[in-house]
Amino acid sequence: MGFALFSALNIYQYKTMKTSFKTPIASTLICASIVSMGQAAVIGFSEDFTSSALDAEWNAGGTGGSFDATNDHYQITNVNGGGGTKLTRNEGGTIGSFSSSITVNLPTFSNPSTGADFKWKFFGAGSSVVGFLNSFGNMRMYHNDSDGGGGNIQPQTSIGLTGTDDVLVLTLQYLAAIDEVDVSYSLNGGGSTPFYSGGGIDGPVGDLVTSFVQVEVFEFGAGAPVPVIQIQEWNLSPATAIPEPSTSLLLAGCFGLLSIRRRR
Repeated sequence: MGFALFSALNIYQYKTMKTSFKTPIASTLICASIVSMGQAAVIGFSEDFTSSALDAEWNAGGTGGSFDATNDHYQITNVNGGGGTKLTRNEGGTIGSFSSSITVNLPTFSNPSTGADFKWKFFGAGSSVVGFLNSFGNMRMYHNDSDGGGGNIQPQTSIGLTGTDDVLVLTLQYLAAIDEVDVSYSLNGGGSTPFYSGGGIDGPVGDLVTSFVQVEVFEFGAGAPVPVIQIQEWNLSPATAIPEPSTSLLLAGCFGLLSIRRRR
């Protein structure tokens, strides 16, 4: 909603209050409705795998996934020829700004002989973005949009895996107001490193959250050892970094309406 429409709404609400509303409760309800217009209905989740069993909202695909309640992680491995091993969560809701991060331990992964991909995926209605990390230590970002464009938005880039129990934190933010993503990573407790920031493959990013999110491990080589990753934490939540219109404007309008009511 643009600023002009927001201003028109304020004028309308002010005139309506002068002629119709008789109680402070009505003013409060108007404020609540105005603020709600700036909120995105992203559902989200927070998972640290510390419960006694895997949450029923998760869907395991393939035969190489296992929940480890003793060590608080979900482990995924995969053997060439059996298809990928996946952990998926259906999201629903509506498109909006969101932030997501995942922490994975890589006990057996960063080894050229492994020949495997670790994939972190976001899918909406007709659009998707996938982070690919291969066992050679190179990561890329792939985007597919609703009108058929698809390709790497960030090419293969070495992120410096050590090959020994690496712990990787990946973070993705989607900013609906400007339709862009920001992706960063942290390795073995180090600082956050920017990886990609910008739009989609041919402009728009689009809906990345209303269908499902997924992790997959896929072995494309046939050597030993087989790839193993352990998901320690994974979360997705609504983000209001760049709301439209801004929360400050909405609250200013609310306070203005309430002050008008008090002066009557």
